[in-house]
Amino acid sequence: MCDDTIESILPLILDFRHERDWEQFHTPKNLATALSIEGGELLENFLWRDGEKAEDILSDPERMERIRDEVADVLIYLLFLSNDLGIDLTEAVREKVVKNREKYPVSDYR
Repeated sequence: MCDDTIESILPLILDFRHERDWEQFHTPKNLATALSIEGGELLENFLWRDGEKAEDILSDPERMERIRDEVADVLIYLLFLSNDLGIDLTEAVREKVVKNREKYPVSDYR
């Protein structure tokens, strides 16, 4: 079992960025833009493939590697942005789920 968590990889990516002096380029707007672009690159792996199930994708190791890399890029930029803006992702997700429960009650959306 792997001991890595999202919290434990943050120093890894922050060190990587710092070693290259990339903080100067990582403004909130640039990070949000990069996040959107990487999200688009992730979507590219699903273009024109309607109705696919996870099993279909999992059976293609090369495609899975591309998807995995893009998911990692999305997460890295999200972690940079969240760190720089002081957003606690765990807290933000918990609060958003509470809001979504109110906005989309089970009785109306089941």
